[in-house]
Amino acid sequence: MLQLSEPSRVVDIGCGHGRHALALAERGSKVVGVDFADSLLSRARQLAHESRVHVAWIRGDMRMLPLRNECADAVLITDSFGFFETDVEHESVVREAGRILRNGGSLLLKVVNGVPILTAFRERERERKEGVEVSISNTLTLDPPRLTQRISVSGSRGQGTYERRQRLYRVEELQAVLERSGFSVTGTFANADGTPFDPGQSSTIWLVGRREG
Repeated sequence: MLQLSEPSRVVDIGCGHGRHALALAERGSKVVGVDFADSLLSRARQLAHESRVHVAWIRGDMRMLPLRNECADAVLITDSFGFFETDVEHESVVREAGRILRNGGSLLLKVVNGVPILTAFRERERERKEGVEVSISNTLTLDPPRLTQRISVSGSRGQGTYERRQRLYRVEELQAVLERSGFSVTGTFANADGTPFDPGQSSTIWLVGRREG
């Protein structure tokens, strides 16, 4: 999707514990992983050491990246977009991705597809897997659509509760965000293998944008 050549310079924004960053580094890319959470970056460093793979891990805010202009051939934002309070903040993330990309560089943005969630909204969900029980209480607000989840986890390691708030995007909204930020949208997919996107059925949106000018 990103049309990477070796060695490409890739920045993984909101890299978490480095799942994608490590995979790209193993395939020959020069990777920078950026995240705000020290605990996730510590885990990423541990995994990189165990895998004998080099990634530059940086703590930073994705709304104001600590990286110079046009330093990357490609940028990745997967499962880490839409968690701020305002759309202004969300668009600042995409603009920052454009700032650090060279002209012609590619952005891959992956988020949940808001349409199936809005169409078949469920107030409560429960899942049990390998001795761990997860209970989710969902609240939906509109204009713009936002899902608030109160998640309770219990299992052999103990129990805990946390809250997650996420902006729900339709594909045309997300495409417009990229275009306003200086990208031309070159691909819209349902998953990483390039399956065609179905607005009403696909659970995730994978957008590829090319930085123009």
